Amino acid sequence: MAHQEAFERDKLINPAHTFIDSGTIVLILYPDEPDGAPLKQLDSNPPFLHGWLIWLIATIFVVYQLILQTSYAAINGSLSSELSITGTQSSLLASSFLFTYALIQLPAGLMLDRHNLKWLLSAAALICSLATLSFSLLDNYWTLVISRAFMGVSAGFAFPGAGLIARRWIRPSQFALAMGLIDLLFCGGAIIGNAGIGELLHSMSWRTITQWLAALGGVIALLIVMVIRSSPSGHAQPAMSGHISIGQSFLELIRTRQVWLGMVFYGGICASVFGFYGLWDVPLQEAFKFSRDDALKLNSWMFIGMGIGAVISGLIADWWGRRKPLMVVGSIGSTLAIAVVIFTPVESYTSTVIQLFVNGLLLGTGVLVFPAVCESLPRGYSGAAIGSVNAVGIMSGALLQFIPGLFVSSDTSSTLHTYQQTLVVFLIAMFLATLAALKMHETRPGWDNAVTDDNENLDPHPNSPPTTG
Repeated sequence: MAHQEAFERDKLINPAHTFIDSGTIVLILYPDEPDGAPLKQLDSNPPFLHGWLIWLIATIFVVYQLILQTSYAAINGSLSSELSITGTQSSLLASSFLFTYALIQLPAGLMLDRHNLKWLLSAAALICSLATLSFSLLDNYWTLVISRAFMGVSAGFAFPGAGLIARRWIRPSQFALAMGLIDLLFCGGAIIGNAGIGELLHSMSWRTITQWLAALGGVIALLIVMVIRSSPSGHAQPAMSGHISIGQSFLELIRTRQVWLGMVFYGGICASVFGFYGLWDVPLQEAFKFSRDDALKLNSWMFIGMGIGAVISGLIADWWGRRKPLMVVGSIGSTLAIAVVIFTPVESYTSTVIQLFVNGLLLGTGVLVFPAVCESLPRGYSGAAIGSVNAVGIMSGALLQFIPGLFVSSDTSSTLHTYQQTLVVFLIAMFLATLAALKMHETRPGWDNAVTDDNENLDPHPNSPPTTG
């Protein structure tokens, strides 16, 4: 009876895959397959080295996105001086990337679930390259805003694309690790965008640097075409996704409590990462009397800690088989750590490095929201789930890049006390993230959690028969 009930539910999601339970294997053919055609089965253990190579190329696009996104903090001074733009205009220009990036996340995830990953990602990387080139050549403020907005739209395919490739090409027991490694390299991009671009500004103009970044985007587009494949041979994911309408995907997401909580949690994390450390920590450190170069280098230590913390939390979560405890500890610790960074008087450069590094370690646990959400949904919703959670996170980061600019300036003309009063908004964001983490369900590594009757920690499958008391 259990076999039959699970089969009936699962075939609504995936009409063709291998169903395994208690040693019994049932091969389910596609209805339109001709007799004698090869069976299409779900490959839960795709080719190891090939899978990680494809994952790496997709993740390079994420690194590129972070370089473009965070480099604005470094070039802001030169650009603002050259174009004579105000602090509010600068905040809008910086956040235009994140607003459009956030808005495209769910549509990008839905498209990636259904269409050819290789061509979507390569086209996105190429468009991002061209938008970056135009940004380097323009002088008018509003055309710069439009160019940076297009950079955000095209770069918006990078993270859900890399996450979906990890879901398809990396073994389920290593999914949290893969997402943690994406965050590690992601943070590498942020470090390059902060301290690396800051160093290059001593020998190049911001326009020249941006032109080199545009060329790098073209190389990434070519690598994607040459290396990436949408899914392993015999993997049922693309065929299954094709049977799920966009409306069905959207309804599944909005009906799942875990998705909403994941959005709130990741919104708080990204508010800190992209809002505070993506823009406002640098002028805050300058208000603490550090030089701009030192402030950029200090800020990079948070991203170093975050990358390491993401990998460590991914390893522990996969080994332990639990996600929620790490997310709770990380969000509570990050709230306290950000309070220390904002309000504690600076004693030395070294003590500030330690503060920022520890905060990064704690924020690194935020990556676990993606396995926690994906494992709470049936197969075929991974791209849309990753995109929707990332969308809310990035939108929160964009809003909290822009909102403080209404009260303080990013060019250090405001006082330390004014910065501290304004930046308390990031503590509120982390408090909300902590509440969401406490309310989230626990999940287990793997694909089948959302269609298993005995997993009481998960939200019920929408097609499951109602239970009686």
